[in-house]
Amino acid sequence: MKCPKCQSDNRQGLKFCEECGAELCIECPSCNANIPAGKNFCGTCGYKFISGKQTSDKFSETEVQPFSATAVKPSRDVVPATGERKHVTVLFSDLTGYTIMSEKLDPEEVKEITTQIFDEISKIVRKYDGFVEKFAGDAVMALFGATIAHEDDPVRAILAAREIHSAVESFNPQYEKKIGQPLSMHTGINTGLVVTGEVNLAKGTHGVAGDTINVATRLSNLGGPGEILVGQDTYYRTSGYFVFEDQKHVKIRGRTEPVRIYKVLAQKDQPTKTHGLWGVRANLIGRKAEMTQLVEAFKKLKEGKRSVFLTCGDAGTGKSRLIDEFKATLDLDSTQWLEGHAYGYAQNVPYFPLIDLLKRTLQIQENDDPAQVKKKIETGIEFLNLNKKDIEPYIGSLFSLSYPELNDINPEFWKLKLQKSIEIILAALSERAPTVICLEDLHWADSSSLDLIRIIVSEFQSPMLFLCVYRPRISLLNRHHINAMGTSYNEINLQDLSPLEAQNMVEALLETDSVPADLRRFIHEKVGGNPFYLEELINSLIESKTIVPQNVNWIIARPIEASHISSTIHGIISSRVDRLEKVTKRILQEASVIGRAFYYDILERITDLPDQTDRSLKTLERLDLIKTKSIMPDLEYIFKHALTQEVVYNGLLIKDRRELHERIGLVIEQLFGNRISEFYETLAHHFIFGQSINKAVFYLVKSGEKSSGKYALEESHRYFKHAFDLMSSESSKTKEEQRKFLNLLNNWAPVFNYRGDFSGLFEILKAHEDLANSQDENESVGMFYAWLGWAMQRREKLRDSYNYLKKSLKIGEKIENSKIIGYSCAWLTHTCSDLGFFDEAIVYGKRAEKISNLFKSDVDLYRFTMAGMALVYYFRGDSKKAIEVGKVLLDYGQTHSDIRSLTIGHRCVGWGYHVGGDFPSAIESFKMSIQVSMDPLLSYISRLMLGYSYLSNSQLPEAEKTLEETIRFGEAFGFQQIQTSAEGLLGIILVSKGDLSKGLSILEENLDKFLKNESRYRYTGYVFLIGKIYLNIVLKAGPINLSVLARNIGFLVKNIPFAKKKAERYFTDAIKLSQEIGAKGFLGQALLNLGFLHQATKRSDSAKKYMQEAIEVFEQCEAEIYVKQAKEALASL
Repeated sequence: MKCPKCQSDNRQGLKFCEECGAELCIECPSCNANIPAGKNFCGTCGYKFISGKQTSDKFSETEVQPFSATAVKPSRDVVPATGERKHVTVLFSDLTGYTIMSEKLDPEEVKEITTQIFDEISKIVRKYDGFVEKFAGDAVMALFGATIAHEDDPVRAILAAREIHSAVESFNPQYEKKIGQPLSMHTGINTGLVVTGEVNLAKGTHGVAGDTINVATRLSNLGGPGEILVGQDTYYRTSGYFVFEDQKHVKIRGRTEPVRIYKVLAQKDQPTKTHGLWGVRANLIGRKAEMTQLVEAFKKLKEGKRSVFLTCGDAGTGKSRLIDEFKATLDLDSTQWLEGHAYGYAQNVPYFPLIDLLKRTLQIQENDDPAQVKKKIETGIEFLNLNKKDIEPYIGSLFSLSYPELNDINPEFWKLKLQKSIEIILAALSERAPTVICLEDLHWADSSSLDLIRIIVSEFQSPMLFLCVYRPRISLLNRHHINAMGTSYNEINLQDLSPLEAQNMVEALLETDSVPADLRRFIHEKVGGNPFYLEELINSLIESKTIVPQNVNWIIARPIEASHISSTIHGIISSRVDRLEKVTKRILQEASVIGRAFYYDILERITDLPDQTDRSLKTLERLDLIKTKSIMPDLEYIFKHALTQEVVYNGLLIKDRRELHERIGLVIEQLFGNRISEFYETLAHHFIFGQSINKAVFYLVKSGEKSSGKYALEESHRYFKHAFDLMSSESSKTKEEQRKFLNLLNNWAPVFNYRGDFSGLFEILKAHEDLANSQDENESVGMFYAWLGWAMQRREKLRDSYNYLKKSLKIGEKIENSKIIGYSCAWLTHTCSDLGFFDEAIVYGKRAEKISNLFKSDVDLYRFTMAGMALVYYFRGDSKKAIEVGKVLLDYGQTHSDIRSLTIGHRCVGWGYHVGGDFPSAIESFKMSIQVSMDPLLSYISRLMLGYSYLSNSQLPEAEKTLEETIRFGEAFGFQQIQTSAEGLLGIILVSKGDLSKGLSILEENLDKFLKNESRYRYTGYVFLIGKIYLNIVLKAGPINLSVLARNIGFLVKNIPFAKKKAERYFTDAIKLSQEIGAKGFLGQALLNLGFLHQATKRSDSAKKYMQEAIEVFEQCEAEIYVKQAKEALASL
């Protein structure tokens, strides 16, 4: 046992120090009071010391005896020996003049002086609730916040240092003459993160480690006699309490960069703060107007009127409390109160708040097997007298139940049906009784949930009261939604309480109207009106006995500035948690790893203290740190505030968190093995932080596939990205691991594709091409090259695309893999079309179509194939064939509820109408494609064609707006194919608006790009379009007014004399190119417009020849509108 006076080690069982004779004492682990050795109880708090064990009469806990020299292995009934990650303040103080004193005085005198000094230092440190970690020669190191954290630990450290300096200087009248110089201390103080070890009260150590300690030591060495130097963090957290002198940046040993330090000069006239625990709760204060709004809305609900309330406020402003108090005003026997919550750990789980809502509504328990879940869903639907067939599959699939009728269903259609199913259920509920739907903490909700919630709350018309609660980090509804909702829309924006309201809340908490003046001042100056801060502060003050009841009032038992009151929410939470008994604190820590909400069953299985779980949870509930969230269907608890869970969790050592996360994941696997798909996302979370890399990657990929299947693309992308990062962190991989990594990239690629992010797809695949090259030829490698070829096609690297797809096809043929062959051929259809290899494209398309018919479950392959065939028909000018393909896709989409097939089908029909000259019909088809589309990729391909059709139909404003939107998307995601095309079409619009020079410049730039990229079809098209511009100059068509002349005078002077020749050259080139590649659509157009040019230049015979040839081409294409136009032109001759 260590002597508190001279710090000598003594044998166990002694009552007095063998070195100095001082009475030995131990520190009570419950309240930190000093207890004489041999006593059985702490006289301050009643803690019991019996037979080598410590127990508390309050809860009869059993703990390991910390004073035994023999290490005891923790059992399942004992708190495991562990450290913590804590923000502490370290004080390192050194005695000036010790060497001279040792030279001039007898060693016994030196020992007597230092004993008196260290004894005084120990008292001062304890006074401010610090802990003397060690005495080393003439120096002392003390910790503030290691045993019990306070928000004002830096303040306490400086106050202790100043008193230590004064105490040491008080010895000078007695010893200065003997020593020959005054005694003084020089102190360094630093605040930061440390890792604490096992507390050994017998030896007086915490086993702390961290750079924070090193810096404090260096600061002490830099200080002169009587100086207190502090680090930057300490300064920031105490600048309101002390006057400092900035010492600027100082180079200290062990640091590569200079450290900014400050010297303490004086104490300001400001109070220091403290707090404690108790559990008192005030009535709702300062929310009368908000409560009135809610009560009035409920009255309207009973009259059959719906209302939507968005309740928004920062953490601690009382959102949940307001909702709880409103709920308490309702007669729940005659009212349906339904709620769903979002949680931080579940923010990437698609539709989690809605799943939570349905679980509560249908009484689904976590331990229900799939059959029980299915039965409860059926029972709930039947109870509401609804058509089970139309609803059950979509609700059931949220819970990972299997329904054969959904096997081939498209995710977008599933999402629409889910929306309708939820709306039908809500409508049925609203008919049974007044219904309130409360959705809490929506700032943690996934984007798919938010999208669906936006639709439901803004469009649902049945009488219902929606309460949506969230922090300001999200914007739930936009102005369009709000305007559409009219008077049913309401906002509650919670702010801090006013000073008067804050005062009223304190009075309510203390149940008195006589609050001590110092407490009023402290609250006004430091706490403000945050309801959570106020409630937690009063609880802390009561528990720490800073304020105590006296008759009907409260008095301040000790100065607030010397108590345990913290000034920030983090300090309040840390202080409350540190004052819990060890067992209870450990249970709280374990619960925090599960999440803000935690099921009893999981906690009971993962805790080291199963026999203490029930008692600890009751204690935590009593202290208002947690509360029961639900009893049925499962016992579930929730941290009162999310910040509490976060602070407790972050206080655990990383290795402890890691172990607990893995344990939780394994328990979930055991508990829910028969419905594991429902927990993919949760398991991924726990195994990630448990650093079980293989399991984490497995569940991340499963979560990504699950999200993609529900068309939650952003969530899916995040899951795959996390799996990718984890696998990438492994520097060396086995062959099998390399194969799995390629599979991950191949499985991730469709998500990139449907997001339209071809820049990201190309970059990530190209970066890992060497890995693919090093592998044996297999399906993973073949599909890798296929996806890389597809990404290059979208990036307009057409020749490279062709080569990679051919490489992929060769591998597929070699290993006889139909999947590789099918996708390679499907994508070669697209690439060959752009290259102008139409015959080759059709061959590949037919081959892909044959394979897709053998693998009907692979709908992506079917859609790619059909879209490629329609594209080549469009490029060739085969109007009716393109329309036929589109109609086949539309029929497939309608039959199989496949929205992507509907989207592509409408686009293919639009292609057919466009190439046939029926621009109004093309516009309607492309509009329909955009309307039904549910992903960016397909939407913007159709948007490009819509802009082209508007332009062709002379609807310039609409065309300009649509094409500008397309360009922005292409730039953002690297979809260069649509970006370049849209830019060229925008050039034509500029020409049409009168900016001839700039418009033609853009077209010619794009012409060079198409030539470089070997995009022969697009090159041919733009050659024709430029020829048409020069034809219009010849015909003087378009806006050739004075303004246009003024802006284009140089261009016109330069080009008008040569416009005829340029038009003829471009049309002639377009005819030649069209004939070479077989683009009959452009061929007919070029021939017809060349005829117009010859007609305008009085060359009737050649004009007739070209027009007649144009008619023949249009008839081959069955482009009836163009046939009619050409015949009318011919007749006019």
